[in-house]
Amino acid sequence: MLPVLVLAYVALNFFFPYHIPSLNSGFGFYGQLLPEQSLPSQISAPVLILLNAVLINAIFNRNGFMEKNNYLPALLYVVSKSYFHSFYFLNSFGLAETFLVLAFLQIFKLDQNLDGRKAVFNAAFFTGVSASIYPMLFLFVPALFFVIWVLRPFVFRESVLTAVGFLIPIIYAGSYSTWFGIPIRGETFVGGVGEWKLPDLYVIGGGLLLLLVTGAGVIRQKLNQSSIRLKKLFRILLWTVFFFLLLGAAELLLLKRIDSVGIVIGWIAFLIAYSFRLKNLQQIPVIIFYLILIFSVGKFFVSFEF
Repeated sequence: MLPVLVLAYVALNFFFPYHIPSLNSGFGFYGQLLPEQSLPSQISAPVLILLNAVLINAIFNRNGFMEKNNYLPALLYVVSKSYFHSFYFLNSFGLAETFLVLAFLQIFKLDQNLDGRKAVFNAAFFTGVSASIYPMLFLFVPALFFVIWVLRPFVFRESVLTAVGFLIPIIYAGSYSTWFGIPIRGETFVGGVGEWKLPDLYVIGGGLLLLLVTGAGVIRQKLNQSSIRLKKLFRILLWTVFFFLLLGAAELLLLKRIDSVGIVIGWIAFLIAYSFRLKNLQQIPVIIFYLILIFSVGKFFVSFEF
């Protein structure tokens, strides 16, 4: 049903415009690759959202976050991302997020007892591509080393491969911008003009926070019963969410943008999926989810601006 849900949101925004394409949306060091108002932009953005949802859910199931396969993370990701501009129009943030998901797909392959050189290089390479498109993600580099060292002991060769993997796309992107005379300005690092929709932030932020709070007990119980590796994966999730919340808060305060806050949605979906396993209060997270879903659709018909 995910493709149907994605198409439904795209159709709603097409017939009842709520998210408007930006006239100034760059792709980091690559400049103005694709205007948001173009048809390829409006097709590729939801396709990437669907791809991200599938990959995030694959990471969730392959790493045994629950005893049985569960498809809630993908659903929660799609519904939550429908509040953000990059769901409907391809911009630097949306494209960079896909490469970040690919990077984490590699990171979650790491194991204490297996050779990690290929995985760390690929993870760093995808992160470098992501940062070249959305340069604010240069700030993620220290966190990249940290999450790798959570799963792997410090190995000098792997650390060198991480640095090399990250620098290769950055060098290419720098050469590209120099060759084609693309100026590096302030907007290069933030991807142009973003949308500022305060009601959306209140609803999605408040709804996800409530789901996290209701599921905290289940997460704590799961951690007590989990393996050492799964505890490390939870640690990576929590630090990743914390880092991107800080980055999103900085952009929100300084640049009046909320798109970068959306980068935590995929990883919070891992955590809030546990909210639906409550035995005594199972209806509470279901009600919260339906309220988020209703608002995500209702905003196309009713103005909630204030």
